[in-house]
Amino acid sequence: MFRNLMPLLARNFHVLAPDLIGFGNSAAPSRESFEYTFENLTKNVAGFLAALKVDQYFLYVFDYGAPIGFRLAMRQPERVLGIVSQNGDIYQEGLGPKWAERAKYWANPTPELRAQYESAFAPETIKGQYLTGEKPGTVGPDGFP
Repeated sequence: MFRNLMPLLARNFHVLAPDLIGFGNSAAPSRESFEYTFENLTKNVAGFLAALKVDQYFLYVFDYGAPIGFRLAMRQPERVLGIVSQNGDIYQEGLGPKWAERAKYWANPTPELRAQYESAFAPETIKGQYLTGEKPGTVGPDGFP
């Protein structure tokens, strides 16, 4: 979704798209050295904005970025000039039954439960998320393995 929207927004806006820690092309520190929470990811993005001296912005949120973006907005609403949201759940009920099952793993991350979700991160699964519904040859390979 965002791959087609970002170029359209860039026609009229200066677009900043930070790569979240452990996502996309960024490094993925071990769980022992970085606690993967929306709170920590929010602190990282807030630091990114501070380093660039961005004091006002339109906020675009998508998927996992929604809880991060909305945390930023709640902390400093005067900085947010507007919000564009695509597929951005902001409440736990919005995650649906699939995530209720995964919450069991989050609460008790045994090797057996982890094995149930390995296929979700298989290269073909990730590739399918990017390519399904798109015209062949229109999606660059930089976002999937």
